[in-house]
Amino acid sequence: MKDLVLNNGQKAIFLYKDDFSRPVYKLESGRKVCCTNLNGTYLHSISGDFGEPDCPLKDEYQPINN
Repeated sequence: MKDLVLNNGQKAIFLYKDDFSRPVYKLESGRKVCCTNLNGTYLHSISGDFGEPDCPLKDEYQPINN
């Protein structure tokens, strides 16, 4: 996986794949998020370091469509 650029210009740095093969990223704010559809196109907040997907992020925190 690779790092992502978000709609608001920030970067999401790829950290690892979780136990369900979901890529996990760290936002510039320090918050960790994961991609529920496994390909880095739709990010959700997660609970804790290895938590479950919680809520989809707002549009400005979603990756730029390539």
